[in-house]
Amino acid sequence: MLRRTGFAILLIVLVGTTVSGEDAKDWKVLFNSKDTTGWKLRAAKVSVTKFVDGEGKPLLDAKKGKVDQKDEARDADGKAIAGAKVVEKDGKKLVVDGEGKPIAGAKVVKTGGRDAILDKAGQEIKGAKAVTETVDNMSGWTVEDGVLISSKPHGGNDLLTEEKFTDFELHVEFQATDNSGVYLQGRYEIQIINSFGVKPKVVEKDGKKIETLDSHQCGAIYGRIAPSKNMAKPPKEWQSYDVVFRGARVADGKVVKKARVTLVWNGEKVIDDAEIEGVTGAALDDKVGEPGPVLLQGDHGRVSFRNIKIRPLKADK
Repeated sequence: MLRRTGFAILLIVLVGTTVSGEDAKDWKVLFNSKDTTGWKLRAAKVSVTKFVDGEGKPLLDAKKGKVDQKDEARDADGKAIAGAKVVEKDGKKLVVDGEGKPIAGAKVVKTGGRDAILDKAGQEIKGAKAVTETVDNMSGWTVEDGVLISSKPHGGNDLLTEEKFTDFELHVEFQATDNSGVYLQGRYEIQIINSFGVKPKVVEKDGKKIETLDSHQCGAIYGRIAPSKNMAKPPKEWQSYDVVFRGARVADGKVVKKARVTLVWNGEKVIDDAEIEGVTGAALDDKVGEPGPVLLQGDHGRVSFRNIKIRPLKADK
């Protein structure tokens, strides 16, 4: 009897916390925990530069650099020191005055020269040249144990949904181990970066000193809206963004209603139905009146995502 009662209580608790069938049915899973089906890279093609010798054979260890540079004596502020010269002593270059005495705080700076292609020892490779090619962009995203990882970040590696959206709720979980972001409609970035322990700054506004967080930290609409609280966890802990987004409204080519966003970060509302003044840096485009994809930034560092889902909303008036 005791076991049955416990089971009944457990069943009641579970039923009480389950999302209703209607609500659950409306959510669309964007990441299937297996692969990147339903997503595509920002750039299908990328430009790469490689170095070849005079016969066109690849030079694997080659790099761009400078040759024929001159050593100049500079002070701590980077200004040239009149009458000073650069000498070598015990294998090190020193700045000395006219009497040969070392000048405190002075440094040796290389200036001038010309561009060249160098080997790994820093020597110029005669006849070598740089060749730029357009190639297929290789994905830097991998899926490991149900987690989507930007494992090899590079230019053009942003990942975006093939489907586009206007008004929606979005849930995404992430680890802020490096610089990344979630772009709403591919235009408005919610910043992801390690902001654990970051304190607000004290600024003066209307004659009063107030505390404010930065609009470039985690939980911010990048460069536009700072979060009201810093809810950051340590970078290797899983965090969550729950978003309600309403796209901008455009009539006769003009914005008549700006995009709006509400952000709940790790269970705390940090942006409350705020207008977004315009698209953020590295947006896909500025066609704010059109639907757009969900975009995960993948060109900066290694960041992980999981449990990404979206629920389209009916247009408001």
